[in-house]
Amino acid sequence: MLASPILKAGKCLSEDTVQEIKDFYQSDENSRIMAGMKDTVTAVIDGQKVKKQKRLLLFNLNDLYINFKEGKNDDIVGFSTFAKLRPVNCIPGKSGTHSVCVCTIHQNCKLMLDAINISRLTHQLQTPINDYKDCLKVVMCNNPSVKCHFNECSECPDEQNLVDILDKLLSDKLITSVLFSTWKTNDRATLCTQKLPADEFLTELCSKLKQLNPHNFIAKEQTNYMTKRKDTLRDDEIIVELDFAENYAFIVQEAAQAFHFNNDQCTIHTIVYYYRSGAEVKHQSVVALSDCLSHDTTAVYVIQKILLQRVQEKHNVKKVIYFTDGAKQHFKNRYQMANLLCHEQDFGIKAEWHFHATAHGKGACDGVGAAFKREATRASLQAPASRAILTSKSLFDWAQNRFDNIDVFFYSKEMYKKAAAHFNRRFKSAPAIPNIQKSHSFVPLDGKTLIIKTFSSSENNTIFTCR
Repeated sequence: MLASPILKAGKCLSEDTVQEIKDFYQSDENSRIMAGMKDTVTAVIDGQKVKKQKRLLLFNLNDLYINFKEGKNDDIVGFSTFAKLRPVNCIPGKSGTHSVCVCTIHQNCKLMLDAINISRLTHQLQTPINDYKDCLKVVMCNNPSVKCHFNECSECPDEQNLVDILDKLLSDKLITSVLFSTWKTNDRATLCTQKLPADEFLTELCSKLKQLNPHNFIAKEQTNYMTKRKDTLRDDEIIVELDFAENYAFIVQEAAQAFHFNNDQCTIHTIVYYYRSGAEVKHQSVVALSDCLSHDTTAVYVIQKILLQRVQEKHNVKKVIYFTDGAKQHFKNRYQMANLLCHEQDFGIKAEWHFHATAHGKGACDGVGAAFKREATRASLQAPASRAILTSKSLFDWAQNRFDNIDVFFYSKEMYKKAAAHFNRRFKSAPAIPNIQKSHSFVPLDGKTLIIKTFSSSENNTIFTCR
């Protein structure tokens, strides 16, 4: 008889390390939430099946592991353990994964590099170029400063170095022209196909990289700044993320053919706010519903007013820190800045507003909107004709009793019209804000003065005073 082998227990990771790995996967730096109603996975949590919104990983697992290990002196976490601890809702981008609302500045660079198969083209170089980040390293100092990222450094290598490297490699392979795809925008975005001679292609690539450099830096800085503000959140502060979701189009089971042409919709505005509870930072999801389909600064104000009233009933808040995307029709405009200057006067609470880089505002709000619309669609298809959900008010009535972890409120067209009339004078006198689209941080000093920064953690600022 052979003796049974004695199994030796391996090193166990602490709960803190396990949680750190899971948080790393779900960080906005490493994955982004998918906003589709069907972009979900089912996970078993405490014996219960729960639908979770998918998050699309922005890097492959090897790159994520390298990024995770940077700055860590211990080797306690191996790659296999790191990969095994990937949350089930954090998915790698497989062929056929439908990802929308991507950043055209990033995507155009990626499409151009894919067209010449950059990793294969440069694999024999001493330092291969695998992606746009490697390209940016070639045209910047070894330890890039803020000036390097904004193309203002006189010490950075000339972009001609990158052109010469790629030109020689293309010539060696007898490639004289390149066919590539690119996103072009006017009033809409269209994916076009272009064919350029190799030298013109490389010139265009360098131009795109020059545009990408500051944009990529700001995108990372704003994400890091938001993470830092969450970690250092005070007891009397809240962080508010908010955005308009795509309008909800009503649906009914066994609908008549002509119902297909019915355009009745409901505005859905999603909010997630973060607050400190002891040593822990917690969050609350909120959905605002309305029969008013205007998505502008006035609508945002109506939502702010109701939201802050409800928040003050639960928390003693003295400052609100807003984080949103840069949509200029309702967030990033002079009217919103006029409201921000009057925020303390209107609500009795100080405020500051920070914006993500263009097309980088995907966050928890998008997941809340997708979850809400998914449940609303299911309930509509299951409801009998006598209880069909066909109006904004009936959707609100249903939602009030459906969600335990989402606070839902309703504002009407009348409330919007009343607010619009009230703000007519304020908006007419609102001054234009210089370089508003290039700035990403706005902090009021008083009712007439704004501190404006290109990115939120910048040491440089501009003082703007209304007259």
